[in-house]
Amino acid sequence: MCGILGAVPAIEKNRFHKALGSLAHRGPDGDGVWQDGGHAILGHRRLAIIDVSNLASQPMQYRGRYNLVFNGEIYNFLEIRRELEARGHRFVSHSDTEVLLAAFAEWGPQCLQKFNGMWAFAIWDSLEKKLFLSRDRLGKKPLYYAHVGGQLIFGSEQKAILPFLPRVRPSANFESLCNNAYAYEATEETLFEGVRRFPAAHYAWLQGDRLVKTQYWSVIESSTMVPSSYDQQVEQLRELLVDSCRIRMRADVPIGTGLSGGVDSSAVAAALSEAMKRSNKEGAASNWQNSFVASFPGTVMDESTQAEQVAKHLGIQHTKVIIQPEQYATQLERLVYMMEDIHEVNPIPHIALYREMRAKGVLVTLDGHGGDELFCGYESSILHALPETLGSCSAARSVLQTYHDCHPQNQYFRGMTKNQIAWYLFKAKGRMILQEGLLSEHRLKSHFGALNAHLFELSFRTVFPTLLRNYDRYSMINGVEIRMPLIDHRIVSFAFSIPWQSKLKNGFTKSLLRDAVSPWLPPEIVRRKTKIGFAPPIQDWMRGPLRTYLMDEIESKSFREANLISAEELGPKIKSLVDGENRPILYEAEQTWKQFNIYLWEKAFIQNQLWKI
Repeated sequence: MCGILGAVPAIEKNRFHKALGSLAHRGPDGDGVWQDGGHAILGHRRLAIIDVSNLASQPMQYRGRYNLVFNGEIYNFLEIRRELEARGHRFVSHSDTEVLLAAFAEWGPQCLQKFNGMWAFAIWDSLEKKLFLSRDRLGKKPLYYAHVGGQLIFGSEQKAILPFLPRVRPSANFESLCNNAYAYEATEETLFEGVRRFPAAHYAWLQGDRLVKTQYWSVIESSTMVPSSYDQQVEQLRELLVDSCRIRMRADVPIGTGLSGGVDSSAVAAALSEAMKRSNKEGAASNWQNSFVASFPGTVMDESTQAEQVAKHLGIQHTKVIIQPEQYATQLERLVYMMEDIHEVNPIPHIALYREMRAKGVLVTLDGHGGDELFCGYESSILHALPETLGSCSAARSVLQTYHDCHPQNQYFRGMTKNQIAWYLFKAKGRMILQEGLLSEHRLKSHFGALNAHLFELSFRTVFPTLLRNYDRYSMINGVEIRMPLIDHRIVSFAFSIPWQSKLKNGFTKSLLRDAVSPWLPPEIVRRKTKIGFAPPIQDWMRGPLRTYLMDEIESKSFREANLISAEELGPKIKSLVDGENRPILYEAEQTWKQFNIYLWEKAFIQNQLWKI
């Protein structure tokens, strides 16, 4: 995983190289720049994972014609390499990068259908003077672009593009985007005027000054045949998960996993262990038995006990990372700059976790993201199965009981009444119609059913694209690569081809996933119904270790002169939250933190212009 930057026509090389330096955190192992006269310039920052020799350095050229900068991994590169060798291709490195280039030379854009991986890459055809861009199916790897004058500038992060804009200022829709923080990542809109997001599951050719985009994959059109028997579905998912982990363990550096003690992360950790028991381990990292958990001692958010139980059961080395927010207080503006977008959840725990991985020499982590969105893990998602139960009172009661069992011991969780549930579903339908249109919303539900249509929205339109962006930043700030076995495109297609009853069964969410991994994990982990989520106790932090920093900031000149927030409103709100007699609820603290985050964004990008070169 790396950072890329490019421009067509070319930008002056010295200035370009300075902008490329803003991506050094993504690729601390080296950099390279290649130029085709005034036609194009490509830059790369390398995080060496597969074939760490210089033979795999980028920009990489193939057959004197195709020139590549690539961020990501092609996990099935060994299988594709053998196919290409049978067709006469010869390789000088052991990298997936060279395989990607050869595959493009052999099949053109159709090579994307063969790739199992995550990617954002650019290929410059120096013979025909043409640029090709592509991004992976789910958009795990970021890619942004801007048209500046007659130039196209593209890169892994927006901060590398900003120096070339005529002016840097918030998008005209900035306020709306911030108010709907989970609604825009799947669109081309960004927080910066003039910067666009390249869409997932697309490729494009640059024709003149226009990017002509083509969608090459859609889960709606890639449904797969699944057995009607639930037990056979369980077996199929089990084998898919093991194979997904098997090919994602390919690395020439130490790898590990982030454990939370929940079902998804435990499932991935267990599947890793199972994959290493199988005979076909070609290319797998030899140092893989490493797990890490973020711990919030003494708070309801701490799940380190469950994570330690899983690690002990699987016999893998475990590191508990005690989160100490005071260590990051003076770095918050810098972190917002690195993250680039507005977040409701404080990023310190996630960044600290991946920082510890890097410190321990673990450069790749296989994490359990995606299970909640694909297999119905969020308590609010459960309610979307209710329309499926029309005509069956027992099925409706089962869905409602599953919903209420999610947090039965949490004094802060009350659940919704029947009237509140009806209102929630009505509003959710309204939002979906607004986003998709009435006809599209109807087609989704006709194709998937009510629950899977809702999970489609989470996975491809709202929550999950945002989480993918966030986790890319959390990890790459520290030069660590995240791989996500649960969102292997084969598993994604499988998840949207099974009926809702396979996801909610016998009082459990994610029942199919639980049953798939049950032979490998302690029953109390697999059958645990409560769900906490990976979020810090921000209300305690704001009243404790971050208090001094917050109070200093709201008294500063930069806060008083900020244009994107109301200092007169936000300042007293922070004071009340920090010094008030009553402990604020988590939602209130998160919303206040989000507003403070907007101020830090303005301070980093508009006031202090940290992006300048």
